Amino acid sequence: MERDDVLEYLLEARESLENIEKELLHFEKSTLDGSLVERELLDTLFRHFHTVKGSSGFFGLTAIVKMAHAAENLLDYLRKNPEAQDEDTLEFLITALDHLNELVEHEESSPSGGDFFSEEQTQFLNKLNQKNESIRILLQQTTEESTNKQALSEFGLFSDDVNKKNNQEEFGLFTTDPKPKVAEEFGLFTTETKQIPVEEFGLFQKSSENVAKETIQIQKADDSSKTDKKNIVKKDIRIDTDKLDSLLDIVGEIVITEPMVTDHADIAKLKLENFHKTALQLKKLIRNLQEITLSLRMVPIAGVFSRMERLVRDTAKKTGKQVQLIISGEDTEIDKSIIEEMYDPLVHIIRNAIDHGLETPDERKEAGKPTQGTIQLTATQSGKEVWIEVRDDGKGLSRDRILNKAISLGLIGYSEAEILQDQEVWDFLFHPGFSTAKEVTDLSGRGVGLDVVRKNVTTLKGFVDVFSVYGQGTTFLIRVPLTLAIIEGLVVRKSETYFILPSVDVKESMYVSNEPINELYKNNHSIQYRTNQISIVDINLLFGKDSDLNEQRTLKEKYVIVTESHEKQMGIVFDEILGNQSIVIKPISPIFKNINGLAGCTILGNGHAGLILDVRKLISQHLTSVTT
Repeated sequence: MERDDVLEYLLEARESLENIEKELLHFEKSTLDGSLVERELLDTLFRHFHTVKGSSGFFGLTAIVKMAHAAENLLDYLRKNPEAQDEDTLEFLITALDHLNELVEHEESSPSGGDFFSEEQTQFLNKLNQKNESIRILLQQTTEESTNKQALSEFGLFSDDVNKKNNQEEFGLFTTDPKPKVAEEFGLFTTETKQIPVEEFGLFQKSSENVAKETIQIQKADDSSKTDKKNIVKKDIRIDTDKLDSLLDIVGEIVITEPMVTDHADIAKLKLENFHKTALQLKKLIRNLQEITLSLRMVPIAGVFSRMERLVRDTAKKTGKQVQLIISGEDTEIDKSIIEEMYDPLVHIIRNAIDHGLETPDERKEAGKPTQGTIQLTATQSGKEVWIEVRDDGKGLSRDRILNKAISLGLIGYSEAEILQDQEVWDFLFHPGFSTAKEVTDLSGRGVGLDVVRKNVTTLKGFVDVFSVYGQGTTFLIRVPLTLAIIEGLVVRKSETYFILPSVDVKESMYVSNEPINELYKNNHSIQYRTNQISIVDINLLFGKDSDLNEQRTLKEKYVIVTESHEKQMGIVFDEILGNQSIVIKPISPIFKNINGLAGCTILGNGHAGLILDVRKLISQHLTSVTT
């Protein structure tokens, strides 16, 4: 068996396991009020486990087969005896799912020939098999008791008792009508008590007829599943992301090359009316091609959101809190590479929200709130960005507590603490090692989580903001670009070098004909911007050289780009603004890797290379240098 074939199957197995997790969580939610689980849901779960078992056996993954088979047996019992559902049974299924995920992940990274790789897995399988065996014995005893009762009832053969008729039907002693047998098979959920023993008895020791019928049912289910897959195949196909990346690179080259041809200096002064019409049509087609290519990498964020349901469930159980997760906007699409990086930030934020934000049921009751806390997870598209919001209705952030911790860590003095805005106070939460938790637990308390959130989101060229009202709850808002492959940028020039500033970081651009500069000391200048004084720099200073603004009293005939990051503003001086355009980001050469403040490079329509600035890092570095 080729390794590539195994890996491709394991990818499909992951999708099946994701579906199982979704259905198990649905199972749990739908039975919280004591309702019986739906037969259709059990059939779906059974089918997923059956598929995983069957396909894994084909690839020789014996551990997965054994685990899925044991879970399948348990589900078979529930399918025929839904009234036997309990929390213990559901936990068995969820734990089996966890072990299956571990086995699939291990087989992907460190193939072990399909065997178990931990003692814990073997012990759990034994435990699950023991439970199935105990069920089998219990059912056998129940059936024997039922048989004895039926034997006694045979003495009443000529009675008109209704129950007697049912016994006759069950054993087929006095009728050749096959219909009653069919009725027994589908009578799993009837209230007829006499039918249940026969069905239970058939759980582990099926008659050949029942086996044949059930096989037909499974085949029909599989056929139905295959039919569904065929329908999906008509709409979707699986493509290697490397091929998509290659396609995007080629389209990016076309986007770059197009203006180099249509706006070439050799034809700029020629009157070529037909050429310009055709060039305009070409621009339009290339724009469409670019948009379609980018859309190929866009996937719904639902995949990440659905994984949060399990996180909320497990964290709530560990903390003893009641939590309801409300998801909306899961159809919002975003670049696949960004989605993959959003999982960790969301895990940290939601885990913190449950562990620190939401109160215990008693605390909530005392505060006049419902005992069940709520976390809302929402995604919306706003222009070229996707906004992901995590909102809880917990106790909110304590400004005093955060400030006291910041002061104790030496991050701020007593006098400064009093004048800080709330947003500046919440910002301390993202400081590495910052935590106000009284004790460290296995969930949180080390001050690592939110540090990771900001680091990951910043890497994606995104922002994370916090809003909180004490006693009412906290909201984390993450803003990330739709895609990292192409950005909208402002192209500017300083001397012979071209730079690109991401449009999202640009607050305003302005032409300065003659404006006084305030020099506080060397390399530290400011300029009047509306009603405030803001720092002003030239690009040389940002890359470690002395500023060209030193010893200048005024700024003459220059362009100032006002940039903004976390409500901190800084003006950067350039000689010329070429305008806004879509920028295809190219990886930066290793030679420039050590230069802080560069996010990448690109080729401009005029054929020149352009350096893409990491504006937020530049602002942070400069403001740190002038305040220390």
